[in-house]
Amino acid sequence: MHLKIFLWPLSMLATAIVQAQNRHTVPSRKLECMFVEEKQSEETQIFGPTTTKRKAFLLSGDLNVNEKAIIFKLQASSLDVIQYVDEKPENLGCEISRYSTHGIHVPWTHQGKDTITDVWFTVTLRNLKSSFTATSFMRKIEAPDSQQAENNEAKADQEDPAIGDTDTLLVQVSYVVHTSTPLIQTKLKQDLVLDCGYKIDHSTDFNIDWRYQHKGTKKKLFSYNGRHERVEHLEKGVEVFMDQIRTGNASIRIRSIDIQDEGSYTCSVYVPPLFGIQTLEVEVMESPIVSVGHDSLSLKEGEEQKLACESGRYYPLDVTVKWLRQQGEGHMLPVYMTNVIFSTHRRNKDGTYNITSFFRFTASLTDNDVTYVCRVEHISLAKPIKRYIHVKVEAQPQILLFVLGSIAILVLGFFLVTLLIQITKVTERNKKKPY
Repeated sequence: MHLKIFLWPLSMLATAIVQAQNRHTVPSRKLECMFVEEKQSEETQIFGPTTTKRKAFLLSGDLNVNEKAIIFKLQASSLDVIQYVDEKPENLGCEISRYSTHGIHVPWTHQGKDTITDVWFTVTLRNLKSSFTATSFMRKIEAPDSQQAENNEAKADQEDPAIGDTDTLLVQVSYVVHTSTPLIQTKLKQDLVLDCGYKIDHSTDFNIDWRYQHKGTKKKLFSYNGRHERVEHLEKGVEVFMDQIRTGNASIRIRSIDIQDEGSYTCSVYVPPLFGIQTLEVEVMESPIVSVGHDSLSLKEGEEQKLACESGRYYPLDVTVKWLRQQGEGHMLPVYMTNVIFSTHRRNKDGTYNITSFFRFTASLTDNDVTYVCRVEHISLAKPIKRYIHVKVEAQPQILLFVLGSIAILVLGFFLVTLLIQITKVTERNKKKPY
C-alpha cells in the first residue's frame, strides 16, 4: 500500500513530463486552410473531374475550433510542420488534399500506439511572396478509444472515404519535402543553389531526381539511388552536396547562370509509396543600362536637334521607353512626346537586348528651360529609370536681324529705282514727235 502511494506521484510526474514533451513537440497553432478534392461523376469522362474546395483547419496542440470546417488535428511526431509557418496569416497559403498511393501498400514505420490507416493527405504550406514552400504527407490515425475506431476496419478497404464538412481527423506527419527558393530571380553569371530538403520520420530508402524544363526543352540533371548509395546521372555544370544528401539536403548548385538556364526545375524525392515534389522557377533579370548622351543642350532658335535614349543589356525582352517634356520646376504636368521613333530590339551575344528611341524637334523660344525626360520601365526595376536633358534656347541676336533687314531694304530700293529708270526711258521713247 505504501509502495502504491509512493509510486503514484512518480507516475503522475512521468505523465506530466510526457505531456510537456508532447506540447513542446506539437506547439499550439491554428492554420486556416482549404481542403481541395476532385469529385468523380458520370460526366467525368467528358468534362473531367470536378474540383471542390471546403474550409478546413490544421490544428496542433490543445486548440479547438467551433467553426463549421473540417479539422485536421496534428498528433505528436518527430517532424514539425509548424516550423515552416512563422509567418503572418495574410502571407501564408495552406492547401490540404487527399494523396492516393494507387494501391501500393508499403509498410511504413508508425510512431505511437494509435491505430493507423492507409489514408494519406498532403498539406502544402507556401509563402505567398515566394519565400518558401513545404509539402507534408500526413497519415490518418485512430486512437484506440475513438468512436470511429469501431468503423475503422469497415473503411479500411475504401481508398477515399467520405469526409463530412465538420469531421475531425487525427493525422500524423510522416514525411516533408520543402524548398526555400520556389522562385529565384537572378542576374547573369551568378552561382545559384536550388534548395530542396526532405525529412522522413524513420530511416528508409529513397530516390532523388532533378529535372529541367523550359519552352519544350527537357533534360535530367541528377538522379540518386539511395538504396545503393549511387549517383546514376549528373549533368555537366550541376553540383550536388553528396556529404549531406542522406541527412536531408537534396539541393543542387548551378555555376555561372546563363540565359539558357532559365526555366522550371523539379526536385523529386521518392520514399515508397510517397512522391514528394517541389517545383522551382529560375528567372533571369538584367536591368537596362540607360544613357542619353547629353545632360544639357544650348541651342539657337530655329536650330534642329535629335535627342536619343539608349537602353541596353536588359532581359527579358519587354521594355517600355517614353519621352516626356517637362516645363520649369514641376509647376506643370509633363507631356508625353508622340513623335518618338524606336529601333528594333538588338540581341547581344549573352542573350540580353538593346533598343534606341529618339525624336527630332526644331528649337523655339517655348523650348527654353524645358527638360526632356527619357523614362524606362522594365520588370527587373522596382521603379523606372529616368535620364534628363535640360534645354536652353537663345533667340536670334537683334543686330543681326537689323542688318539683315537693312540689306533687304537696300536691295529692294535699288531694284525699285532701277525699275523706275527703265520705265521712264521706255516712256520717253514711246512719246510721239510733234512733227
